[in-house]
Amino acid sequence: MKFYIVLALWTVSSCNAAENNSGSELGRQLCCNQIMMTSFCARDCIFKQCSDSCTYRCGFLNQVCGTLQCSDVKLLCGAFTAPSSTQASALIETKSLTSALREQSGRIIGRDDPDFEGNRMVFNAACTAQPFVIVIPNTPEDVSHLLKTADEYGREVSIRSGGHSYTCNSLKEGAILILMKNFDRIELVETSLSETGKAAWLGTGATWGNILKTIDSEKYSYPHGQCRSVGVGGFLLGGGVNWLGTYNKYGYGAENIIKMKAVLADGSLVTVEKDSTVYQNGRIVNHTPDNNLFFGLRGAGSSLAVVYEFLYTVHEEPETRPAIILIWIETAADLENLLQAFSKTDQYSFMVNHQISAMDFWKRPLLDPLMKAFPLAMQALRITNRKTAFPVQVMVTDMRLGAGTTTSPVPAVNYLKDNGVNVLLDNYFNYIALRPLMSAGAQGSVHYLVDRFSNYVYEEIEKEQESWQPGVWSSISLNYGSLETTSAFAQDFLNDQYVGMRRNLFLAQEVKGCSFCFWMVHFRNRQRQTKISEEFPISTRTDTQQPSSVEINLTCMFAPDQTSCPDVVNGIRTNIDSRLTGKSYSKYYNFPSCSKQGTDWRNLYWGSNVDQLMSIKNYWDSKDMFNHCQSLTNNDVSCCPFTN
Repeated sequence: MKFYIVLALWTVSSCNAAENNSGSELGRQLCCNQIMMTSFCARDCIFKQCSDSCTYRCGFLNQVCGTLQCSDVKLLCGAFTAPSSTQASALIETKSLTSALREQSGRIIGRDDPDFEGNRMVFNAACTAQPFVIVIPNTPEDVSHLLKTADEYGREVSIRSGGHSYTCNSLKEGAILILMKNFDRIELVETSLSETGKAAWLGTGATWGNILKTIDSEKYSYPHGQCRSVGVGGFLLGGGVNWLGTYNKYGYGAENIIKMKAVLADGSLVTVEKDSTVYQNGRIVNHTPDNNLFFGLRGAGSSLAVVYEFLYTVHEEPETRPAIILIWIETAADLENLLQAFSKTDQYSFMVNHQISAMDFWKRPLLDPLMKAFPLAMQALRITNRKTAFPVQVMVTDMRLGAGTTTSPVPAVNYLKDNGVNVLLDNYFNYIALRPLMSAGAQGSVHYLVDRFSNYVYEEIEKEQESWQPGVWSSISLNYGSLETTSAFAQDFLNDQYVGMRRNLFLAQEVKGCSFCFWMVHFRNRQRQTKISEEFPISTRTDTQQPSSVEINLTCMFAPDQTSCPDVVNGIRTNIDSRLTGKSYSKYYNFPSCSKQGTDWRNLYWGSNVDQLMSIKNYWDSKDMFNHCQSLTNNDVSCCPFTN
């Protein structure tokens, strides 16, 4: 299709310096000029509608320079005007770029392609950035060519491994989106490089759901995404946390990486090993603190290179499923007692989980009726037990080596009772309240029935999550870690009128248009660490000096037109930020910081490793090819929708 470009209307005022981070007026003028902006928008608007606009950004910190209407730079939007020499040059450049992108085997999807939106969308419907073009490469050589082409034509890139993308880090306005979903290798191998003798080659585009089907969790275990739709690349390069026992048992996913195959910013193909980076042509770069790519990729990887395969440690024993027990948390003292009780054992890993879903949220035939009955059962338990709060689930996982596939609920219940945790009583009234949730003929103690029901429901939820389609739900999250006490979040966890445990109605979140909200409160109690990570630590802020701590996550999902739901999470975030002023805490990189203005978000992700990571960045990516929202060199918060 032939495109014509008309003369831009030179009515744009001087560059908007509201987000100027250049540090000087001269730098702003050199970066933001109308010729460059018109040239960029002439290319960017080719696949846009006349009513759309184009925002031009430039500079190391991606500052906004100004906006043009696409109707000003597209012929078909108005009367013909002969293209200027600048616009003619932009058209030729765009055609040349398109031709150059086709010099590789991957599929190219332009904005006029009917498959564009389906490949652009991520899980979170709030991620609306429009890339210039989407390319789905098939080989590392394809990726190499794409990076070289982007550099030659001055185009930005964004990378997505292919998982669900709850946040918007992997989308970038006007960029070449490199979608790595075809790199989906899953191969179990025997190798002396693994301390267990077993490892798996995992492609960055594989999802953990497919890996769990291929490398059977009834026989093997390894840290993986809790949601089966999570992709390998984003999970491992961001640190990789699974709070259902595998983290406390085996550590971060990144700590289980043995080596990686990657494409560098200059297009070079390399293998990144623990003490060196080896080029395809045989050149070897021995790692020093200033260039240690093995250190940098395992925690800040998306800022440094495109990793397309991982050699990953596999443990030859089954993954242990948790026992799920109902407990009461009515006061701040009850919550703080959990931290003390859960830090006393080397047998169990604990996570408090509280899910609140609208009546029509779940669709699987077996799950839907159970989840519709669940709020009534919880309301009944609160009334019959004369409590001020709803019961919450605590997921207790036996993390001993050789524990088997399941955690027995009875010893777990006894441990909780012995340590002062208020466990749901095993009595007739509670049995009657829970009976609508049980299958016909189910027998046993209340704790046995709760565990059996909850594990069944959790398995069904995992299956439904794996089938969720992108762009259906918007979502918003908060995350805080390395907390020494529960005081920063206790009041909101207990008393928030929409999602607090003491709210009046179980489904109070629906008042704000929230379809599904869930709390996860994880109690850090690490028992072991891989040998490779002991000698070669990861770059994630691990806070290993803390033998025990607590981490919280609150996520709410809602239909895109329900604009009040974010108020729930943002209100709680504001309260917690206020309480944590001047105190030390961390955040997990795969949940963007989304903190109040002025927060040192890099310290929250990487702590004291930031300076070293910046040196590594300068060594391997001095042109800042891998620059995206909340990467090492970008303080943009657009990957945190609804936070303003």
